[in-house]
Amino acid sequence: MTPRAIAVALIWVGVLALLGLLVHRFARGAWSLEDDDIPAISPRQKLLAGLALAAAAVGLGLFVWSWNGMG
Repeated sequence: MTPRAIAVALIWVGVLALLGLLVHRFARGAWSLEDDDIPAISPRQKLLAGLALAAAAVGLGLFVWSWNGMG
């Protein structure tokens, strides 16, 4: 795989993981900040969000790096 293909895959993995977390939170009742019974975000969900953001950021950096002719 080329660096650009890896970058695109990392970006998609990050986006899909964040979308899955968002859907999971909505299904559990976290619709708005005005509700009184918002479920707390668990450490596992924080870890997943952090890893997803990191994967997307690394993918974006790798994509820009490969776009500029480095890879």
